Amino acid sequence: MKKHLDTFKQQYDAIHHAYWNDSLSDIALAAWHQEKLREVVGHVKQSSPFYARHLAQVDERSLTLNDLCTLPFTTKDDLREAGFEILSGPLEDSIFYYETTGTTGPSTPCPRDRRESYASNRQLVMAYQSVIEKHFADERTVVGIMGPTEVHSFGDTLGDVCTQLDLCSAKIWPHSPVIGWPKALQLLKDLRIGVLASAPGLLLAMAKEAEQQGFNPRVDFALRAFMMSGELCTPALKNNLYSLWGAQAYNSLYGSQETMVIAACNANDQLVLHRLNYLIEVLDPKSGKSLGSEGEGELCVTMLIPGSKPLIRYRTGDLVSIQSRLGCTQSMRQTVKVVGRIKDAVHLNDRPFSAAQIEQALLEGVEQCLGYQIVLSRDNDRDTVIAKLEMSRFFSGDCGRLVLLIKERLRERLGVEATVMVVGDLGEHVNLGSWFSWKEARIVDQRQSRWGQQ
Repeated sequence: MKKHLDTFKQQYDAIHHAYWNDSLSDIALAAWHQEKLREVVGHVKQSSPFYARHLAQVDERSLTLNDLCTLPFTTKDDLREAGFEILSGPLEDSIFYYETTGTTGPSTPCPRDRRESYASNRQLVMAYQSVIEKHFADERTVVGIMGPTEVHSFGDTLGDVCTQLDLCSAKIWPHSPVIGWPKALQLLKDLRIGVLASAPGLLLAMAKEAEQQGFNPRVDFALRAFMMSGELCTPALKNNLYSLWGAQAYNSLYGSQETMVIAACNANDQLVLHRLNYLIEVLDPKSGKSLGSEGEGELCVTMLIPGSKPLIRYRTGDLVSIQSRLGCTQSMRQTVKVVGRIKDAVHLNDRPFSAAQIEQALLEGVEQCLGYQIVLSRDNDRDTVIAKLEMSRFFSGDCGRLVLLIKERLRERLGVEATVMVVGDLGEHVNLGSWFSWKEARIVDQRQSRWGQQ
């Protein structure tokens, strides 16, 4: 296994260096893509019971990039039904075992071997390096890591990234029964952690806990940057996090347990696709027709590293907008904006809205907010909204004026009549979107079941 890993590293490091130093031509990248497509399809057909059946009619030896859209999709239901049969090799050949949280169905296994972990982490290192250099040009700092569960890849992945960058890291798990919030906040303060990797909702919950323990989050900690992942974070929520903590928030990566790191941020907080490791497609969400590698629609990825669980034409269920930028270096050529999950779309008076649109409409210009929840109701055959916001004890604005501004903006942006309330204490679950989903955590739908609102 070590010999195979060393051979892989030599090949991958060479093209990774060329990719990030802008010496990899479009022709060379396309050649890499076609070579890896044939290799990974052959690998899964030979090693995965699921793909041996699923791709039985595919001859990988003659595959071209133009043939990609003829291959069958892999779906979330496929992963749930196949279980361990989707793995490309015995579990014992993996180096890590992870699994999904199981909040939208049975947990699915997500082991990784050394090759795919190495390739995924090499890309993420570049993102962390750019942000660290921006905020700590001539200084050393400590990176705090707050992940959801112990069988999530978050801790191992970011621990390795920090090791590669020669950074001290501290794994802080506030929902662990051993650590808890008081110890997590003590470590955050005593270690003078400058960069914290976590989910946006958890950062709101942490601000609330800090205030309850007598801290001023902007004054009593050394934080300069948040590296966020796990759930939606709009510009409005980023601005609100800055108002609470005085730290700049980055959407640090986009990916999942199943697909690893598909994109990571640059110093300008743009999510840049990792095209060395993936073939990217944008699909029409309804028909499944491939629209090419850019545009707006559902993201579909083919993983190119032949590891423990590469997925072929995997429909992520996420709505994205992908743009190609002329004149940019190869590694910065394509950026992605994640609009939200297809299943999280909300219909209000027969108009569909994404999670991002709803959150932006509610929080735009709002500062010192510790959390929010939206209750959907029905009155006189019209959808209505009750919006609840919990404000920081450091909020010094006019609550009455804030309520009126939000009410008017919700009417204008979403076309609904809204009741807006500032409340004393929201339930903890509203800030745990990365554990469940944005919709399940922050939306309470009290309307009768209607088409399009499930």
